[in-house]
Amino acid sequence: MRIKLLSLLILFIVLTVVMSVPTTSSSSSNREQKGQGEDDEGSFAKPVKNGKTFANPPSFKNWGGLPGLSDVYRFKFKETDRENVPTDKRLLDVEIPVHSIKASDFHSESDLFATWLGHATVLVNLEGVNFITDPVWAERASFTSLVGPKRYRPPPMKIKDLPDLDFAVVSHDHYDHLDAEAVKKITDLNPQIKWFVPMGMKSWMENAGIGVDGCSSVTELSWGESAEFEKDGKKFQVWCLPAQHWGQRGPFDRNRRLWSGWAVIGAKRRFYYSGDTGNCDSEFKKFGDKLGPFDLAAIPIGAYEPRFFMKSQHINPEEAIEVHKLIRAKNSIGIHWGTYHMGSYEYYLEPRDKLKELMDSREDLKNTSFVTIEMGRIWEAPDDA
Repeated sequence: MRIKLLSLLILFIVLTVVMSVPTTSSSSSNREQKGQGEDDEGSFAKPVKNGKTFANPPSFKNWGGLPGLSDVYRFKFKETDRENVPTDKRLLDVEIPVHSIKASDFHSESDLFATWLGHATVLVNLEGVNFITDPVWAERASFTSLVGPKRYRPPPMKIKDLPDLDFAVVSHDHYDHLDAEAVKKITDLNPQIKWFVPMGMKSWMENAGIGVDGCSSVTELSWGESAEFEKDGKKFQVWCLPAQHWGQRGPFDRNRRLWSGWAVIGAKRRFYYSGDTGNCDSEFKKFGDKLGPFDLAAIPIGAYEPRFFMKSQHINPEEAIEVHKLIRAKNSIGIHWGTYHMGSYEYYLEPRDKLKELMDSREDLKNTSFVTIEMGRIWEAPDDA
């Protein structure tokens, strides 16, 4: 009975949220916004700004808007949930191993190495600089500990065991990508850390107690903008890049904060993180042409079924491979799977297995150039990267 009530509560919240949103951001009112979204050919797209909210631009041809009420009904009552995550921890330990690590384990002779800490959290060392993407450690990716996506694989590293962090990038404000408690703990342990966030998120960081000293520790950027980060005389460019998604943390703040991907450009090495995104393929090609080739990319491969519901906001493994190719990534790792019960209906191992199957069948790509790695294992740039 308790499970049924919780399910109904979750459905009520979903319905309440969906009812407050238009079904597409390509409406006539959005198209009337001059100078936004449709820039000169070859330049990065700009988000549409409607008063206090952001929207995907009309140039994102694959953006069909967020699901409507009929879609929610079909999703919850007509589709089959194939996720089937085992409750037996021993089986999960075999299928999705988690290797505990500490700061002392995060080292390499390579000038580019990384480890997957679960979901969309990736710890990277690029030319001597440590940074992290979307740091999330929460047991539930939710506003409450009672309902919402629950973690079924633990992080391989505790926050207190992280190496010293130079900066972090945050892609958007959804709870599975922005963990308030983790942000606070990381900042307390790393007073020197710089946070790079999309437009509209600086005020959230301030409310969380980050950057209150004149906001020197928080840099807010829009699509196509970059900031410089310097350490020990080395300079890095941090780029905020377009992504096809949306944002929300509460019932009344839909799209008040922008969503994005990120690129980190060093003297020799280049890293790309897509954040959550649908297939805005024309933009991915621009990333590759203007900022690539990338030595490493972190690209989501999970939370994509059913397609009629997820397609606009989450790419699937096949689309992820196209992103890998369009951005000219020499190497990519698949993320955004195998960590939380995200509410999507694909079998829990399908993202990993489908990626491998598809890569093995590609004649135009080296099958080891886009892989998944076990949590806590260190990925090192190969000699030919």
